[in-house]
Amino acid sequence: MIEVEFRQPVRGGGETVALTLRVEDDGSYAIDGPLELDLEAVAIADRTLPSGRLWLRDDPARWARNAHKAFRTGYLVPVVVKDDGPSAED
Repeated sequence: MIEVEFRQPVRGGGETVALTLRVEDDGSYAIDGPLELDLEAVAIADRTLPSGRLWLRDDPARWARNAHKAFRTGYLVPVVVKDDGPSAED
């Protein structure tokens, strides 16, 4: 199981959890939180795939582990808070 919190900076310091993605060992996943963001519409560049893009629906655990590649600004920062599986190679 892997759990990723997508955090937003808060004015005056600190951060708040805007969205949580939880991927179970069977590949099912759930997205929860107050932010209206369609994570399924966000592709991550992946040169190892024929299409060059990794979608959440294709490999949820790999997508979660590599979310930092798609969210590089300070507006939304993915933080892996739990990962029970083997880490993906970058």
